[in-house]
Amino acid sequence: MLKLEKVSKYYSAGGVVATGFSKVSLEFDIGEFIAITGESGSGKSTLLNVISGLDSYEEGEMYVGGMATSGFTREELEDYRKRYIGNIFQTFNLINSYTVYQNVELVLLLSGAKREEVAPKVHQIIERVGLKAYENTKASKLSGGQKQRVAIARALAKETPIIVADEPTGNLDTKSAAEIIELLNEISKDKLIIIVTHNYEQVEQYVTRKITMHDGKVVEDKQLKSEAGGFDEPEAKEAVADTLSGGNTLRLGVRNTFNIPAKFILMLVVFVFLCGGTISSYTGIMNEKSYMNSGWNQFFADTSPERIVIKRSDKKAFTKDDYEKIEAVGNIEQLVKDDLILDTAAYISNDSDFWLSGILESASKFEDQIVEGRLPKNDREVLIMVSDSEYEREAAESALGKKGFLTNDNTGEQLLKEKIKVVGYGVLTREQQEIMEHSSRYMSGYFCLSDKGLNEIRYAALESRSKITFNYDGQEASAPIKTYDGVPEGHVYLCEDIAYLSDKWAVGQTIKVNNKSLYFDDNYEFTVDAVYTSSNYNYLTGAKTYDEGAGYVYMNPKDYKKMYTKGNYQSSVKVKDVKIIDETKSKLEEMGYDSFCLKDGMFDSSQGFSTLMKAFLTLTLAVTLIALFFVTYFIMKLILKSRNVYFSTVRMLGGTKRNCADLIRVEIITVANIAFAICAGLVALVHFGVIGNIDYLNQLVSYLNVKNMAIIYALTILMSLLLAARYSKSLFKKTAMNAYKEEV
Repeated sequence: MLKLEKVSKYYSAGGVVATGFSKVSLEFDIGEFIAITGESGSGKSTLLNVISGLDSYEEGEMYVGGMATSGFTREELEDYRKRYIGNIFQTFNLINSYTVYQNVELVLLLSGAKREEVAPKVHQIIERVGLKAYENTKASKLSGGQKQRVAIARALAKETPIIVADEPTGNLDTKSAAEIIELLNEISKDKLIIIVTHNYEQVEQYVTRKITMHDGKVVEDKQLKSEAGGFDEPEAKEAVADTLSGGNTLRLGVRNTFNIPAKFILMLVVFVFLCGGTISSYTGIMNEKSYMNSGWNQFFADTSPERIVIKRSDKKAFTKDDYEKIEAVGNIEQLVKDDLILDTAAYISNDSDFWLSGILESASKFEDQIVEGRLPKNDREVLIMVSDSEYEREAAESALGKKGFLTNDNTGEQLLKEKIKVVGYGVLTREQQEIMEHSSRYMSGYFCLSDKGLNEIRYAALESRSKITFNYDGQEASAPIKTYDGVPEGHVYLCEDIAYLSDKWAVGQTIKVNNKSLYFDDNYEFTVDAVYTSSNYNYLTGAKTYDEGAGYVYMNPKDYKKMYTKGNYQSSVKVKDVKIIDETKSKLEEMGYDSFCLKDGMFDSSQGFSTLMKAFLTLTLAVTLIALFFVTYFIMKLILKSRNVYFSTVRMLGGTKRNCADLIRVEIITVANIAFAICAGLVALVHFGVIGNIDYLNQLVSYLNVKNMAIIYALTILMSLLLAARYSKSLFKKTAMNAYKEEV
């Protein structure tokens, strides 16, 4: 059955080579009950470890069933232990956190037994070794003799032809030792039993053969019972050697996760740290990328990423129904009907007293943020909102109560003909300030006017974005327009430059006016009421000098206002969550509105620096995750150090490298999933306002939609798999016996 030919085992440590045993030649058969004796250090335990496949040998050959083992790979050696060897250890090598039943069950599961087949067999074996009353007792609570009985039951469960026992009675009292030897004798009839003992008298009456070793050599091989062994004995049967099934792997892995509460809690804390660190790093980088200045746009002053510009696909003006439908779309925080004011960057100045820049806004939305002063009461008053900095506050305070001209920052033209008075100032929130920083140019803050004041500025904005041309008797001409109450409605005063385009007498003739912009293309007809020259200019217009208005077309203010009193052809919406702005844009387009996200129309003004910074942030995220990985691995390895005994035991019982790796993987991923669920729950509590009201925390959590949580979950599981792989690799650097010895 088992044969050794001049087998030697050597150890090397610190450059010194020591001999475990040398040139041992032995042969063993089924039915033998063999005792190997000798003083300490004689090599008997080393020989047993080589026979059982727990340790390698360097010289000679060992045969099992006629098959040479010297060329066995690690996997073949694992298969040998599983098929042929049942181990009984002096220190029992039980899984102390397992019950008696679970310890015996383990070897059957490792051999690929089906779950429904396991229970009857385990019950039968436990009863055979006299531990039926202790099936559900944890191994840690058993006496020494009971533990050794469990070890024997475990060896029997494998149904291997060879059982090896290293000092099986070394830690037992006399009575327990006698019971164990008698039990081994009972099971030796159809197996090969090899025990190592320093107390030969305990086993003398049972053994069939005695082998004595001294100084690494066999000095005696004495046959005590000649009827043992030989070819008349039952043929050796190998244990059923399959592999741990997927279902049993999952079952054992989950069991291992929770069977030691202290270890589970420590592991959970570590993985909550890993998962929380991943979430914090990921959202922090996203936050930095989101609020990094990504460029500028020459057509829009308000380039906040929350903004979507919308127009009707049929180019018509918006109706009340349109606005009701738009406001009903999810994720819409604000609808700006007159969105031209969003892109009217302006400044207020009063000689050298003060100068402030800003974007126009409605005053009503900032009522609760006023620091000093009040809301505007008429169209010639303004509330200034600035960032919470000492410089901006001082500038706003110096302007308080003073008047200045509101001027278009692009054209230099006055948006209102009269000065406006600063009647109050307030401070922007952190979120509002961040939105302001997305502007194409730096602005001090917002100029907040009454609705009437904003409406007047809207006319001016429309005027600056439109082109008026005249058609008189088929001739095209361009001229600026001045309003004058003395001009009858429906009539104009024509300058002589345009009148001379035709040979006809101009007075009483019709002149066509075309007002064209990006949003409309309208035509009007007026009657020429008079043609002014230098001689009648003062009489017609009341102006003092001809140069003051030469070249203008004079029109009644009401007629001029009608040209710009229109519906809105372009509006904007501000979304609540910019991370799903593309989904909101798609919904608007499905409803029949042309939509454009400002975030998609930015020109890089940093000469590629912003792209470089985003790449750097991505690299920073990768470095942070790697650091998290190694910190977690270091702590996890310390926590799992106690588990090395468990996995070494599994290997000695016939568990393969793959079995152990799968069990480690299941255990770590189970903890990782629980940790992720805890972190996801905390995120949900922050999201719904149950935990605190910290702006920065809320800001980070705002990035965690389903997609981003899925990405973070994938990162967590990936790192968990890498942690499991790294731990498995370190565990299998040594033989099963050496790994076990280092831990005990």
